Amino acid sequence: MKTLIYGAGPIGRWLALRLHLAGRDVTLLARNEAYLSLQQNGLEIVDGLTGERLVARVKLVDRLDPEDRYDLVVVAMQKASRLSVCPALAQNPHLKNILFLGNDVSGFQNYQDHLPEDTVLLGFPGAGGGWDGADLVIMDREKPNAHHGEIFIGELDGEIRDRTLEIQRLFEAADIKVSVEKDMDGWLKYHFAFIAPTAGVIFMKDGDLRAVAADKKTIHQYCRACREAGDVLREVGYRRRQPPVFNLYYWLPRWAEPMVFSKLFGSRSAEVRFGLHARTVGPELLELAEEFAVLKGLTGMETPHLDALLDQVPRPRPAADRKEVAS
Repeated sequence: MKTLIYGAGPIGRWLALRLHLAGRDVTLLARNEAYLSLQQNGLEIVDGLTGERLVARVKLVDRLDPEDRYDLVVVAMQKASRLSVCPALAQNPHLKNILFLGNDVSGFQNYQDHLPEDTVLLGFPGAGGGWDGADLVIMDREKPNAHHGEIFIGELDGEIRDRTLEIQRLFEAADIKVSVEKDMDGWLKYHFAFIAPTAGVIFMKDGDLRAVAADKKTIHQYCRACREAGDVLREVGYRRRQPPVFNLYYWLPRWAEPMVFSKLFGSRSAEVRFGLHARTVGPELLELAEEFAVLKGLTGMETPHLDALLDQVPRPRPAADRKEVAS
């Protein structure tokens, strides 16, 4: 399966590296300084669990031409950038499947406005991380012998097709676990209900996850914010909380919340997955919050704890100044 990873941010580089090391036919699309750096130095990632440096020279391109042919394009960029490249993708009639990988609250329509419905899938990467100085650090597993991360993917209509299974096999050949979701739209909405409060408390403590872990009041506020967001989603019809672990915010008694979530925020995994990523997620998160506000407006419900945490997120630059950002 000839694959193009469109976007040379942390997730795009991680995917390109894992597929390359597994012997898959993968090309990474990078631009400007990122392209020149990768061309000169190769692709290098620091394993967030072991500290090992993984280095490879993957195939690189700096553009997608209308006659290029790929069986799969994985667009690994922040949401505004994913939408901005849709017209360029639409100019190439030879792209068989396009997997948009990342946060989304608004659903599928924005992609369908540009691209044939039967080419589009949505998904989310379970790995996470970001830049620590000059090093790109990625946490893609909790134990040394575990799979190299997990990817959640789904068709627009929830069906499982031959191409869905083919994409699943591609990632699994790189030892990346794949979860095929029947309601990827709902999954992504519930992920916002998790990641928005998570980022909020991290920004509240100026990126100090240990401070989050030690503050019982903040953890209670965090759990309440997650429940508020989940209640909105349930009210507008997304009644299945997903992934199932989201139910913890409802099932845990209040006294147990600090005990459970202090371990989460105090872990090495959270330090890499959430802490490093939070440095760049602000503008995208507030864009998603605007989309969530539309859903909330349908219910008349109030979300004071969620709103307070979203107020901690730095304001984005004006839309005219935004550039294409890889995820």
